[in-house]
Amino acid sequence: MYLHSIQITNFKNYGQADFTFSEKVNAVVGDNGSGKTNLLDAIHYLSFCKSFFSAQDQQSVKFDEDFFAIHVRVLR
Repeated sequence: MYLHSIQITNFKNYGQADFTFSEKVNAVVGDNGSGKTNLLDAIHYLSFCKSFFSAQDQQSVKFDEDFFAIHVRVLR
C-alpha cells in the first residue's frame, strides 16, 4: 500500500492543496516556510489522529478559518 494522493484544506498554512505521490521514491522540496513540514504533519495526522507538533486540533486550523480537512487516496 502507498499514499497515492492527499488533499489538504485549511491545515496550518495550506488553504487548499493537492499532492500526488509516486509509489517509489518521493522528495519534498521547497523554500523555507513553504509548507514542507506541514505536509508531513498532515500525513502524520492521518496516521495517529493528532498533530506531531500541536496537542490541540484547533492549533492546526489555518488562521481565520473554522475547520481543516485532510483527504487521501491509498492504493495497493
